[in-house]
Amino acid sequence: MMACMDSRTWPRRWIVYAGVAMAGLLGLVGGCAPAGGDGQIRVISDPPGAQVTVNGRAADVTPTTVMQLPPGTYLIVVEKAGFLPARKSVAILEGGRATVEVKLEPATALALVDSKPPGADVHVDGVFRGRTPMFLTDLPQGRHRFRFEAVGYLPREVEEEFPDRVPRKVYVELPGNTGRLIVRSTPPGATVRLNGAERGKTPCQLSDVPAGENVLELLLTGYRPYSEKLTVGAQETREVAAVLQAIPTSLRVVSIPNGARIYVDDQYRGDAPVDITDLAPGPHRVRAEMIGYEPMARTVTLAAQAQVVEEFRLQKNSGKIVIVTEPPGARVFVNGEDRGETRAPPGGGVVSEPLEIDLLPPGTYEVKLTRRGYTHTPRRVTLGPNSVVDLHEKMARLFVPDTRVRMRWEGGEIVREGMLIRKWPDGSVELQLESGTIMKIGAADILALEPLRGPGSK
Repeated sequence: MMACMDSRTWPRRWIVYAGVAMAGLLGLVGGCAPAGGDGQIRVISDPPGAQVTVNGRAADVTPTTVMQLPPGTYLIVVEKAGFLPARKSVAILEGGRATVEVKLEPATALALVDSKPPGADVHVDGVFRGRTPMFLTDLPQGRHRFRFEAVGYLPREVEEEFPDRVPRKVYVELPGNTGRLIVRSTPPGATVRLNGAERGKTPCQLSDVPAGENVLELLLTGYRPYSEKLTVGAQETREVAAVLQAIPTSLRVVSIPNGARIYVDDQYRGDAPVDITDLAPGPHRVRAEMIGYEPMARTVTLAAQAQVVEEFRLQKNSGKIVIVTEPPGARVFVNGEDRGETRAPPGGGVVSEPLEIDLLPPGTYEVKLTRRGYTHTPRRVTLGPNSVVDLHEKMARLFVPDTRVRMRWEGGEIVREGMLIRKWPDGSVELQLESGTIMKIGAADILALEPLRGPGSK
């Protein structure tokens, strides 16, 4: 550090240098232009492109470096359209370097936004900002688009220019977006609903109908509901004259189980569930019949414009035969009527899945099975009300040669013909010979396995 010295002991050249420096400093503070030097100030702004002023004298736009500055203190002003100006004071020494970084804040406008009616939604440049009346202090200066929306009114859009911080008022009056609807009905006195809300009884006038599509409903006891979609324009008047249709007397008949034949006054009217809409008020005889169930009948009295549901729970009076066959694939006949075929279980096997033959009236039945290559002795069974008879019927195999096997035998080849009984997973087979014996032939000995197409096949 240089020791402090009495000015009286300073060399003359120091006194001259000090006088020059003081003069330069006074000049800068007074707003004079820099008088030359080798100091530098680097000015950077966010955003760039801002005008720089040094001690009131314009320099370049940012980023820029102001050069040839003598020692002193400098006032740096940074300005850009749409932003608030920024000011910073910087001091530099002889040959000094300094950097000034400035973040410019956007210049905002002031807007008082109002509408008639109040409470309208306001969107500024497509962004919702609130409801009128409102005061906005954060709008960037420049041109902005305002959109006003309110229920029952047509929207409006306006554009306003905000060049500075002077407060400006944005005000609009929204035109009504409703029409008028005059509603009459025959007969009168129907309840009127518009878009689900009750609005009175016919005849009536609705003066605040929303413009656009509306749903009008009319309700009157004893008549079918009336519904209509109608479009009403803003400030438009429309008239509706509805003729209501009386509800006829109706009877719905259901049965448990479904499908019973329904008779009304001894006339067949369909299978349950059935809707009958042409009956006169008064008593009617309703009967339900179904095979395998006791018939039921009762008198039903219908009032004018009534909607009646009548249910019949039928009582079963029949029996059921459940039959399994060995082998599967047998057709089952009951009293000569084909009642279906027994099926093999999913994993295969020699015994079929059960076949149910239901709704058989009480009595005696003959059960007979048929399957190609098999014979069966008919069975007679007796059924009572709500009884179940289980049958396990084994059919006798007829000897019908159907397979020729060429096989190795003592170093040569022989042929055996018979009825194929079974194929094993390993490829071996069981063949019933004409003598009634069953021969098992290993897969390694089989040369060929051929079907016989009929008597005398070679």
